[in-house]
Amino acid sequence: MATRRVLIVDDEADVRKTLTDILRAMRYAETLEIEEVPDGREGLDAVVRQRPDLVLLDLQMPRMDGLALLKQIREVEPRLPVIVISGTRENKMSSEALRHGAVAYLPKPFDPRHVEMLVTMFLDSTRPRPPQPVPGV
Repeated sequence: MATRRVLIVDDEADVRKTLTDILRAMRYAETLEIEEVPDGREGLDAVVRQRPDLVLLDLQMPRMDGLALLKQIREVEPRLPVIVISGTRENKMSSEALRHGAVAYLPKPFDPRHVEMLVTMFLDSTRPRPPQPVPGV
């Protein structure tokens, strides 16, 4: 099975660790490469550099919030599945993220089974892509 790359973008180290632990316990564990970054700017760099198969993205972060990052991801990787995560129950922000191409919304605190279900669903629906040059980079 091909290696699948998952990028976790969240400013809370404990949330990144929890998500990584959940992913490591999944059936994909032996084929996953997981990268964690603490903010949107590093997240964009990682998307361009690593070409992940899936992004788990917190909406509220310093330096560049998740919505701004999502919009930039759509410019360089229009079909990359992005699951947005938020600790607030603010429907406006999550609705806007879904309008801008997020494939799912995951509220904090999250149920590990829900995380596993979403990750499995979107990794199963994507095929490994050959490397492609990023326009303008």
